[in-house]
Amino acid sequence: MSSEYPDVLGDLVNAQNRFEVNGVHYVMMADPTTLAPGEGVNLRCWLQNCWNVPVEVVISVNLPSRPAPAFSIIQDRTDVPLEPAEVGEVTIPIACSSSAAPSEYLLSVIVGVKVKSQGLFVRSKENKGHFEDTLLSFTTGMALSATMGFGFVARTQPRQEFILRVEGAPHPEPSPDPTPTYLSHWTMDLLSVQGRARQHVNDQRLHLLPHLTTQALYKAFLEESQARFQDANLPLHVGESIFLAKILTYTVEYFTKLPDGHEAVLVPAYALAYRYNLPTNDPVFLVVRADYARIARLAISLSFGMLRRRIGRDIWSMEEQLALTDLIADRVERGGTLPAEFLYLPLLLGGLMVAGEVRMPGEQLEQSLDLLTKARQQRAEALAEIPELVTLLDRLQKHARSAS
Repeated sequence: MSSEYPDVLGDLVNAQNRFEVNGVHYVMMADPTTLAPGEGVNLRCWLQNCWNVPVEVVISVNLPSRPAPAFSIIQDRTDVPLEPAEVGEVTIPIACSSSAAPSEYLLSVIVGVKVKSQGLFVRSKENKGHFEDTLLSFTTGMALSATMGFGFVARTQPRQEFILRVEGAPHPEPSPDPTPTYLSHWTMDLLSVQGRARQHVNDQRLHLLPHLTTQALYKAFLEESQARFQDANLPLHVGESIFLAKILTYTVEYFTKLPDGHEAVLVPAYALAYRYNLPTNDPVFLVVRADYARIARLAISLSFGMLRRRIGRDIWSMEEQLALTDLIADRVERGGTLPAEFLYLPLLLGGLMVAGEVRMPGEQLEQSLDLLTKARQQRAEALAEIPELVTLLDRLQKHARSAS
């Protein structure tokens, strides 16, 4: 990974099985694929330019014409210019007529790429990756692909097909804006920042890693979490603060113990420091305060993964897990209102699962569990909204007491 540009695509969407056309990697999806007459579909396409020169991507949409014309689009061709090595996301709205007959419709899309001048590849067509066997439930949105790398193969395939199923009663919605949109996620101006951060971390890791002690991380996460959740209109009880600090601390230590895992912890944090002129002398400050929302994402994914291993199944679908992760990360980063049950599921469940593995000097785990019990009593009405959560809390808390 160090000799190539970061694989940003793998952090935006599940892209281990991606496609490629003339040096541009892409992943495409239609959302939703089952809809009522009158609803709409968003064709989403994530693009990653692997050239060091500009390219133009042409997305041609062929609407289904049988059993009868049912869909419409503002333009059947969308031209997307990409800067050198740029990574971005195109959304093309497709409308379904309220008179569409219930049936299955075939939507086909062709991707073409024009390279504007002679250039060099800065990203490869495949990567073995260094980060595969983990407890994480999901890996998107956490800068893991760009730092450690996931294994992937990009198959050359310019054509994609989707089955759109129309069923149910007509459900006319207010007409959305039919104009295609583009969101740029990464451009070359970020390369020097990330390169500088990686160089600093690799050069200084023998100095930086000893600072990330359990005690230092725990204390910092305890204090920072109280401030973050206060801003999210969810003041933490003492027991909640303790077990939230445990899972966040465990998450950082989980990665620093992996081969090259320290890069996943430190490189994004130092990239933030260089991008926003933050002080760089305290790695704990950068990881805990500057990069709190991303560490929370990692902790949520890890908690869901540990829970899956513990009970043998996912209690929420992947779509629900990702939506919950986005909500929590947004609230702890920008403020707003976060329901209490979304603190317990999954973060405090994760804290209970690692209760005995993250302990402060002199901590009596039995007392910490008693404090969590008191906090749960204060949240009883909110937690009762998810009965399975209460059952899991009882089960994990009982196991933590028996192991203490």
